[in-house]
Amino acid sequence: MDVRDNESDGRSPRWDISQERAFIETLLGQRFNFLLVFFSIIVAGAVNARDVPFMQAAVLSLGAVITYYLASAIGRSQEKLDLILGIIFKEQRTHPATVADQLASRNGSRRKVIGYTIPRICFWVLTVWAVIAWTISAVPWLGDPRGQ
Repeated sequence: MDVRDNESDGRSPRWDISQERAFIETLLGQRFNFLLVFFSIIVAGAVNARDVPFMQAAVLSLGAVITYYLASAIGRSQEKLDLILGIIFKEQRTHPATVADQLASRNGSRRKVIGYTIPRICFWVLTVWAVIAWTISAVPWLGDPRGQ
């Protein structure tokens, strides 16, 4: 793949792969942080709605759906970042990201945890909790600690 920096024509600024990497990393970080805040708000809302099983189930279901779409956007950003870093590591041996990668731990990058693992965990936690909440809402005696 031939990746060229765009040439400045005097009307628009020059944009290169390094600037794209910085942009995508920032975007990924912002989306991930938003996911964590959103997940926390949904969990707090579900805990506060525990006395009304239907409301708790509805909050969790809506939260799971939105979390799915947030996780998809985060995953796409992670995919783009991986592609950009692959290009940089392959073609630019003196780039600071390449040098840092070579000096870093040989255990490999853990950035995929942020891009894929944690968003999926958030989605599945809300989904399973929503299923349990809907079950308790449909069969009220399941949620009664006395079993009556």
